[in-house]
Amino acid sequence: MEKQIIHAAGVPETGGPFNLCVRYGDMLFISGLPPFEADYAAALRDARAAGRPIPPMPDISFARQAEIVIDHMKALVEAAGSNMDCLLKVIVWLKDQSQQEEFDRIYRRYFTSQATLPARTRMQAGRTPMDCGLEVEAIGYVPKP
Repeated sequence: MEKQIIHAAGVPETGGPFNLCVRYGDMLFISGLPPFEADYAAALRDARAAGRPIPPMPDISFARQAEIVIDHMKALVEAAGSNMDCLLKVIVWLKDQSQQEEFDRIYRRYFTSQATLPARTRMQAGRTPMDCGLEVEAIGYVPKP
């Protein structure tokens, strides 16, 4: 088996020392995804390349941040030939645990039923990247054709 790096259109990369999604055989490993949109990710790459300070995270509502993260996860999973129902384990770090209900309402929309929800851990982070509202990582698989 060979490790394959997965890229998805519309999922911006920040230039950090990691890949967003790796496929190994039928397994998928998705790095912790923060709610960074293309413009902010480009600003991060530029700052890192020039050795400048990292720009502050834009002021985006928590609900929008959650949608960005899960939309990016969905795009990566689909680019690998899978779907959200094939996620096995999800780990969620929230900046503020009081936003758990809002996150859960958004999260559930991405799965077809209660039975397809993956195992999950949700915890309050001591600190999130650039003080954003959340970061989410996952492990899943690509179903046999």
